[in-house]
Amino acid sequence: MKFSIKNIAEPVLFFLALLALWEILVKVVQVPSFILPPPRDLYAAFMAKYFILGHHALITFIEAVGGFALSFVLGVTFAVGVVYSRHLQNTVYPLIVILYAMPKSAFAPLMVIWIGYGLVSKMAIAFLVAFFPIVINTVVGLKEVEPELLELARINRGSAWDVFKKIRLPNSLPYMFAGVKVAVVLSVTGAIVAEFVAANEGLGYLVLQANYSLDTAFALVILLILALLSLALITALEILQRKIVPWSAEVRQIEGSF
Repeated sequence: MKFSIKNIAEPVLFFLALLALWEILVKVVQVPSFILPPPRDLYAAFMAKYFILGHHALITFIEAVGGFALSFVLGVTFAVGVVYSRHLQNTVYPLIVILYAMPKSAFAPLMVIWIGYGLVSKMAIAFLVAFFPIVINTVVGLKEVEPELLELARINRGSAWDVFKKIRLPNSLPYMFAGVKVAVVLSVTGAIVAEFVAANEGLGYLVLQANYSLDTAFALVILLILALLSLALITALEILQRKIVPWSAEVRQIEGSF
């Protein structure tokens, strides 16, 4: 999908229409503001506390991106090890799959006990939830190679490094980016969950404070900021994918034309 004025204007106009409908319905139905405040209350809450929001949003951003970056480096490295090592594939990889099915929020209190009350424990939770989709998608991408290509490389006396660099790695990039885009959103979620458990700063901490004081408008503003943060990270990855893996974008465009 190419970026154009129409592609940008359409979702913006739809969002504005939803806000107008929200404002009208709240006024007509007379919903109490502590249950569902109108959009104008959200704007007032944002303008009153935008400086505080900026500081805490930066903290959550650092936690999420730090955990995501660590999960990417270790996840891709581990995925390569699984593909090239039968011992890892038979021992550690099944454990990774089992851990993937477990609720990651249950680890948040343990991380506080093991690592401590600070930034590192929040990054650890973000890393934990983002690690699994990167590993699993990258493993699939590295393995899903046409046998004919591997046979051609063998006939041409290609080394293991040549096969990895010219066949397996390019083939895995679309799968890897699919996992990375899921992981970056999960890293934001992991940072928020960690802040729910133990924190004195961050957007998760602000959400709890807003809930305690029944400041629904401020809580909704924070949720919107979290949505925009995740959207910005995904958009950045989409742009990066178009630069690094242009053929995957071309394939999606061709498929969407039918």
